[in-house]
Amino acid sequence: MRTTKSRFAALGAVALLGVTGCASVEGSEPVGANGLPQQLVWSTYNVGTGTYNDLAAIANTLTNEEGVQVRLMTADTGIGRLAPLVNGTVDYARAGDEYYYAFEGDYEYASEEWGPQDIRMVWAPLGNYGLLVREDSGIDSFADLEGKRFPELTANTSINNKMEGFLNYGGLTGDDVQKVPISYGEQIAGLEAGQIDALYHNVAGSNIDELASKIDVKWLSFDDPDPARYETWEELMPMVTVGEITNGAGMEKGESARVLEYTIPITTTASRDADEVYHLVKAIVENYEHYEGTTPDTKQFSFDAVLKEPLVVPFHEGTVRYFEERGVWTEELERKNQELIERGERMREGWPGVVESSSAETLAQNWADWKKTELEDEGTDDEN
Repeated sequence: MRTTKSRFAALGAVALLGVTGCASVEGSEPVGANGLPQQLVWSTYNVGTGTYNDLAAIANTLTNEEGVQVRLMTADTGIGRLAPLVNGTVDYARAGDEYYYAFEGDYEYASEEWGPQDIRMVWAPLGNYGLLVREDSGIDSFADLEGKRFPELTANTSINNKMEGFLNYGGLTGDDVQKVPISYGEQIAGLEAGQIDALYHNVAGSNIDELASKIDVKWLSFDDPDPARYETWEELMPMVTVGEITNGAGMEKGESARVLEYTIPITTTASRDADEVYHLVKAIVENYEHYEGTTPDTKQFSFDAVLKEPLVVPFHEGTVRYFEERGVWTEELERKNQELIERGERMREGWPGVVESSSAETLAQNWADWKKTELEDEGTDDEN
């Protein structure tokens, strides 16, 4: 069996082909008084996505204003974005819910090669994401998805869970739709070609705006407050809330829709130098004026707008230091953060024993059972 180290190394070697520009991934000594290395490498979603565009704007700003060369490595899968972080190929990752699944050791991370990882949030901008359909599709509600061609995203558990939650909101399950295997980045072309009838996406971004300029589209809206419609969401997507948008791709003036709101945070490992993390978030805040209007979502990176409550993964100590300095870190937030840190420690301590007593086929279920038994009294006081 391939070892964990060699498995991660192989994944990182493949993913590194997506780095924009040519650069060594080895860190450098801090330069000047800004406390940052001369070079950083971040992993994220593919070129053209809103997530990528946000980071590109910040990377350019850090290069121009701080002299830090930031290279972006792209991947279309959760594993492709997280493995380079864990194996040290990249310094930071802006990934989807895989940061949470990796912290918990759930889904594809409930394997001998992975298990629970010591992940930390660095900066957590909030964004809006939803389900887009053609205006003429006849799909006006989530219930109307019945029998439709519905994307099943390749190696993307986080979005597939949300898609299942969407169906549940409409009184449906995955058995009620025609699932079409497709990657996240292929969805736009798939909707244009009639391969799928709906797609999941950030509500803003150059590629989704381009789609809306060619065909009439609309965002399905969560307008019913009935708790029964949301009863599976706590399990499927505990990090989300519902927020209202008025500026999504294809929306006319005066239109609004209620879609998902959650963070796709910049993350790193707990072992990342706290001084470096502190200076990175400080640079993101102090240079905000240079990138705030670059994309529809860069305003969410401002100090006032970012998430400051540790919901499912703890903040890095460097970020906490910055929050303390700015006077926004309370005793309650510290308590929640420490609870999550302790939860992670207990999971990583318990993991080897579960692996030893499990086969490859039973590991995921045994791990879920262990967490239910050993951690059921811990609670993280999530408020979604």
